[in-house]
Amino acid sequence: MALAFIEDDLRNAAGPMGFERGLNYRDCVEELDIGPDAVDAIVVGSFEYDVTLSRERGALAGQCSCPWGQEGNFCKHCVAVGLAVLAAWAAGGPTAATGPARPDLDAWLESLTEAELREELRVLIRGDRELRRRFELRVAQAGQDAGQVHGLVRQLLRRGGREFIDYEDGDAYAVRVEEAGHAIEGLIEAGAAEEAMLVCREAAGFAIEALATAEDANGSIYAAVTDLLPLHLRAARAARPDPLELARHLAEHNLADELDLGHDVGEYTDLLGAKGFAHLRDVVAAAYERNPKGARERRFMEELVRRGGDLDELVTLLSRDLDSYGRQHLRIAIDLDGAGRDEEALKWAETGLRESTGFVGTDLVEFVALRYTQAGRFKDLLRLRRERFSAELTVSHYELLRETATAMGLWEAERGRAMALLRRDAAKQGPLARYGMGPVLIDVLIAEGDFEGAWEQARRGSSEPQRLKLAALIRQGRPAEALEVYQRALESLRTQTGEEAYRRVLELLQGVQACHAVLGTPGGFAAYLAAFRTEQKRKRNLIRLLDAAGLA
Repeated sequence: MALAFIEDDLRNAAGPMGFERGLNYRDCVEELDIGPDAVDAIVVGSFEYDVTLSRERGALAGQCSCPWGQEGNFCKHCVAVGLAVLAAWAAGGPTAATGPARPDLDAWLESLTEAELREELRVLIRGDRELRRRFELRVAQAGQDAGQVHGLVRQLLRRGGREFIDYEDGDAYAVRVEEAGHAIEGLIEAGAAEEAMLVCREAAGFAIEALATAEDANGSIYAAVTDLLPLHLRAARAARPDPLELARHLAEHNLADELDLGHDVGEYTDLLGAKGFAHLRDVVAAAYERNPKGARERRFMEELVRRGGDLDELVTLLSRDLDSYGRQHLRIAIDLDGAGRDEEALKWAETGLRESTGFVGTDLVEFVALRYTQAGRFKDLLRLRRERFSAELTVSHYELLRETATAMGLWEAERGRAMALLRRDAAKQGPLARYGMGPVLIDVLIAEGDFEGAWEQARRGSSEPQRLKLAALIRQGRPAEALEVYQRALESLRTQTGEEAYRRVLELLQGVQACHAVLGTPGGFAAYLAAFRTEQKRKRNLIRLLDAAGLA
């Protein structure tokens, strides 16, 4: 039997979780067709999924039309079909479940009369609760019965206490959300905009609640909810609801939003009017005072204050949430600068630099640096560059310090101070540098083109990336030392697998080859490569990569 397999093969192919889920679908397998080399079946879940089991390169393989299966995974539906096959074999042998050729459904449907087709559809609807709800929803929409539409949308989307929506069922729930959206559109077009608005609110609530616990990896539910939300605005424009009630809903919805699915308040400005907008601010302000550290409360309050246009009020609000990195100081400075209040802006930015106790972002530093440059405050600019370099020893800070000091004719003295800091830092790291980023001194020397100096420092303590970078720079003059770096780096990769590891192996071997070329020992590289390939021969993808690069 070409397709022989056991239960453990299914468990290994799907993984423990996939196998457990497949157990729940054993009774959903239909039209099982067992052939000598493949098995075809349909698994009836939220949708009907076509499944094929076969063998690929000697291993059990499965193809399924569900989203998870279409990504090449052995899904729960494949497990269910495999279990059905095992049950069939146990009941009557390998061919017990092999059925006759499938009938020609298209020809049969063409042969039915209109009355017979209607009867078949009635039978189908009676036997499928999901399908019946969708048709009932369309009937209620056509009859402009807002009460029925409301109730049916609730039945369609409410999850209650049921388990989360897994990956394979996500598309089915997204279709339900789309059906609800069509029904809401129908109500709006039928002149029942007020009812449509209420239905939309509840539908969005149910859908967002379901999304919060769904495996929505392909984003189908999120996309459906995104399409549903604008219907509320459309219905509100037609219904013209009470501004205070609308404000309360917008506040409630957006303050509960954890998935970036809030309403755009700006689109409701004309519906809210001055009275509604003021009430919205009052509601959100009260929520903010109750929870000033809440991210949603802060974000919503800031949005409303910005819409109000009072810059001083905005500065006061933002200053209530200053951080230790100067980020909020910079935001305030940018707002003030944009309003032409440049002196205040610079003071806020300088305060952010002065009071920060954590990592200071480049944007804040460069905001201050640009203003110093524009004002001709070059001594202050040099002080800023010196302080930032002392606080954070990086190549970029070093280069900015060099640029400023060179323009002022002071680089020689500044370089001496900077190098003293870098050498003290390197001495602290010593041999332990290999376990971290390595001394910044090495990177600075490389940036300055002092490769010999960098190499001498690297021999006292450096990280592997630094040594490899230097090996490429010095191998023409120090091929034997560079060769040692490449070969040592290869040792740690001998037991690793994966495309990234194999790419690194290739690069390192090419470095070894280049060193042997400078040394004039091509035979030495050939022997090293042959031994390496023999040791790694089981890694077929690696061997193919080496062959393609000419390292055969």
